[in-house]
This record gives sequence, structure tokens and C-alpha cells, in this order.
Amino acid sequence: MKIWKQLPYGWKVVFAFVFFFSATLGFAYFKARDTNPSIPIEALATTPTEASSWKGHPKVVYFWTTWCTVCKAYTPILEANLKFLPKETMFLSVLESEDSEETKEILSHLSSESTYPIYTADYRMLKEWRISAYPTTLFVNANGKVVFADSGILSPIGFWIRSFLLRFF
Repeated sequence: MKIWKQLPYGWKVVFAFVFFFSATLGFAYFKARDTNPSIPIEALATTPTEASSWKGHPKVVYFWTTWCTVCKAYTPILEANLKFLPKETMFLSVLESEDSEETKEILSHLSSESTYPIYTADYRMLKEWRISAYPTTLFVNANGKVVFADSGILSPIGFWIRSFLLRFF
């Protein structure tokens, strides 16, 4: 305790950040250990060619829904986070499949202006991937194993750390 009091303030801040990000990374890693879906993420692909092009690549899979206010607030942060993705890592945006006119309208509007494809998942897929809250971001390694699972908003630093570490798992 005496050493802590003698440390300069800057070092205390660095240690606090390291501790915080290590703790959140640990929680995300242990949460992902429960996610072992029998349905591969390639089942979302619209064509067999698209599904085969996903194999062997690490993926960031973002599950969201149209009625989620946190998802709407997270959109600009997510756009910034995507700039931190390594080139070989794929980003998949997965919308909860709702059969409402509002969802269809939003989906058609988003598909035309989005820089990434948006897929829809039914209840069975969401259950297999253990999606219980929105937004949920899963970091999947090249072998299809979920390495990190996070619910809520991810900071750019947290997003980058998970994306970077994905290649080592």
C-alpha cells in the first residue's frame, strides 16, 4: 500500500486503465466459453459462395434489433470501431428477424446506405448463439470458435484489443 501512495498520479491512471481493460477482457472471454452454437455463422449467408468465403476468417458478429435504443446510440461508435478491424477480419451485422412493416422499412433503408451487409437471424439462431441482450458483439476466431462475447457498448480501445487478440486464439 505504501508503494501505491508513492507512485506518481500518471502511473496510477495507467494501472487503472490496464486493470479495467484486463477485467472486461476476462469477463468477455469467460462469457464466450458458454457460447458453443451448433449452427455455424455461415448459415446466415445468402449464397453458398458467400458462406464459403467466410470460412477461415476471423469475424466480428454484431447482433442488434430495431427497437433497441442502446443499439441506435451505439451506431456512430460502432462505425468508428470498424476502422480498427484488421483487414482479414470480417464484420457481420445481424438483425433480429422481426416480421413487422417497420423492420422491413428500416432494413431496406439501412441496406442501401450501410457500408457492410446486414443479415437477419430467427429465434432459433439467436438461441443457439446465446443472444440474451442487445447489442451483443461476438468475436469469432478463424476456426469458428467464439473467443469474446460482449453485451452493450464497446469502447474503441476495447474493440481494438479484442480484434487484435482474436488472431492469437
